[in-house]
Amino acid sequence: MKTLIVYYSLEGNTKEAAEKIAQALSCDTMQLLPVKDIPKKGLLKFLHGGSGATKGKGTDLQPYTANVRNYDAIIIGTPVWAGKPSMAVNQFMADLGPSDSVMGAFAFAGGSSDKCLQILKEKYPSIKCTVGLNDRNNKKLAAGNESKIESFIHSLHEILG
Repeated sequence: MKTLIVYYSLEGNTKEAAEKIAQALSCDTMQLLPVKDIPKKGLLKFLHGGSGATKGKGTDLQPYTANVRNYDAIIIGTPVWAGKPSMAVNQFMADLGPSDSVMGAFAFAGGSSDKCLQILKEKYPSIKCTVGLNDRNNKKLAAGNESKIESFIHSLHEILG
């Protein structure tokens, strides 16, 4: 099954995971790049990113580097902002519209990613496996990320064949 991992990463957590998963599955990746990204630090990061995500807003994205219609399966990766997917992923989902090709999702959070992953599963009932990962800045919780990613990859192998 031809598979694409579509992800947004502000601080590198999601990008690192996307690359590991792509390597293990021998699939392509497409990073979502906003025309104007939010600040990486400080209060404006939380105000801009969290506010937009809370409202389910999207953002202007640079042109996609892959035609998602050419893929049988899509895996979405996002940081969690205010319990929800990032604005870049919100925009991608709006652009993609309804689709049965979204098979998996992973999310990075400083706390819980459950609400974010539930939103993704409600938007795409075709999602068969998800994983919530912890921000690497929380070293204690992030220590479990490697085994979670390995389990996620194993589940995806079974689903994708």
